[in-house]
Amino acid sequence: MARRSRAGGQRLSIAGVVAPLVTLGLLILFWRLGRKWLAIPVVVAGVLFYLLIPRLVRARLSRFHKRALLLISSGRAAEVPALARRSLLLQLFAPSAPIDAKIGLALAQIGAYSRATPHLENALTAAAAAERPALQAALVKALFVAGDPARAETEGLELLDSGPRLPEVLAIVARSRVGLSRLDDRTRALLDEAERAATSDDIRLMAALTRIEIALATGGGPAEIPAGADSSQAFLRVWIHLVRGRLREHRGDTKGAVESYARAAREEAGQFCWFSAQAHERLGQLASTLEPALSGSGAPDTGLDPSMRRKRKRRR
Repeated sequence: MARRSRAGGQRLSIAGVVAPLVTLGLLILFWRLGRKWLAIPVVVAGVLFYLLIPRLVRARLSRFHKRALLLISSGRAAEVPALARRSLLLQLFAPSAPIDAKIGLALAQIGAYSRATPHLENALTAAAAAERPALQAALVKALFVAGDPARAETEGLELLDSGPRLPEVLAIVARSRVGLSRLDDRTRALLDEAERAATSDDIRLMAALTRIEIALATGGGPAEIPAGADSSQAFLRVWIHLVRGRLREHRGDTKGAVESYARAAREEAGQFCWFSAQAHERLGQLASTLEPALSGSGAPDTGLDPSMRRKRKRRR
C-alpha cells in the first residue's frame, strides 16, 4: 500500500493564504495612492503577525494535547472533539493532523468508529514514526467495525509488516479475511499468533468467534461460544449474538436464531456496526419464513419494534 502524503496533514489556514494576500494588497494600494508612509505599519503588523501567531498556536496546541490525553486516560474521551472546537486559534491556524490524532483516538475509544475513521486517516498523513502504530491500529479497528474488511485487512497487514504485531490487529485482520472469503492457512496462522500473544479476554474471544465462523463456512463442526462470553465493547457483544444466531441456524433452531439476531440488532447502541448490519440482513431474510409462526402463540420475541418491522417489509 502506498504511503500517505504528508501534505494532507496541514490545514489550508488564514495564516498561510489570506493574510499574505491582504498584506500585499494593502501595500500595493497605499503605494498607488501615494501614501507610502502607511506601508510601514502594515509591514510591522505583518511581521508581528507572523512572529506571534506561530508561538501562540504552539502554546495552545501543547495545552490541547495535554488536556486531550488527560480526558482520554480518565474515561472522558467524548469531551475531546468539543475541546478542539472551543479554540478558534486552533481552528484557524493550527495544523489539522495533530488535532485529528487526538479526536480520532478519542472517538475510537468511545466506540464511534465511523466518525473516528476520517480523523485517523488525516492524522496518519503527518504522524511521527512513534505515533503511527497507535493511530494505524485504531484505524484498522475503526474500518473493521464500520464494515470495510478490505481496507481493514490492507491497513492491518501494513502495520503488521512494518510495526509491532499487536494481538488485536492480528485477530481483526484474520476476521477481515474471513469476511472476504479468504479461509486459508494464512488466516489460521494469524489467529494462532493472536491467541499466543493475547493480552485480554476480548482478543481470545475474537479469535474463538472467528474460528467458529470459519468452521460454519467450511462445513466443519463448529465449537460452542465460550461460556459466559461477554465484553464491555459494544461491537464484540453484537458479534457474540450474531455468531450465536448462526450456530442456532446451523442446528435447525430458526426461532432461536431470530432471537439472537434481534439481540445483535439491539446491542448496536446507536453506533453503526458491521455485525449489526449482518444481523439485520439475516433477520430480513428469515422474516418471510417465520411470519406464520410469529403471528401465533409462543412466538419468539424478536426485540424489534413495529416501526422496524415495517421498514423490513418495505425493503422486501
